Amino acid sequence: MVQKFVKLEYRSSPQDLTTHERVQDLVRLAFEAVAPFRTFSAYRAKRNYEGVYPFRNLDAQVEFESLLEGQFLLQLDWENAATAVTAQPFRAHWDSGEQVRSHIPDYFCRLTNGDGLVVDVRPEERVDDAAREAFEFTRRLCEEVGWEYRIYGTPSTHLISNLRVFKQYASFECDDKYMANTLRAAARKISITDLISFGTSQEVSGGVTRSLIYRLLWERRLQTDWYRPLSSATEVWA
Repeated sequence: MVQKFVKLEYRSSPQDLTTHERVQDLVRLAFEAVAPFRTFSAYRAKRNYEGVYPFRNLDAQVEFESLLEGQFLLQLDWENAATAVTAQPFRAHWDSGEQVRSHIPDYFCRLTNGDGLVVDVRPEERVDDAAREAFEFTRRLCEEVGWEYRIYGTPSTHLISNLRVFKQYASFECDDKYMANTLRAAARKISITDLISFGTSQEVSGGVTRSLIYRLLWERRLQTDWYRPLSSATEVWA
């Protein structure tokens, strides 16, 4: 039981504020459909890198207000494990014993299995005592409700770099027969160079084959060592 829970607030629309004072009430609420609790402000000389991430695997555009949040959304999109995502879904209040504190998580995700996932995005070096208390409270709240809770720290530079490349080719189209042949050719580990050579032998240009390889890597129908730099020598397999 979340002993220190005080209340939780969310916005069904930017103008409407709803409050719940019982943890049990939260289970039935669709936080993936609420409005961001606070607006994303923009002003001159702002240090944060912000924008709107267009999901490839969802019909959605989700706001982020830091480069790290954008990287989280990119990785979530590639993992294809969520059906809906909301930024800053609610504000939770708890009694710390000295004062009532509050915290707004960065994201709520509705997972493909129907479960909820609450995410805070923060580099480890920026997690101070106040943040640790907020994250621990949020973790306990999620446990009580039956949601998953995750702190997304600094990801692998190579992983994010690779995903950015793969996503550019996510909408690439080619003949289904050639796609099936390419996957068969990658039944065992094969370098991108050799897989391109296979495509050339099928009278398909190297550019087409490379584009298809990157699309299949985005879809994870081809596998690789995601955490190594991408090159023509990179090995892939179906």
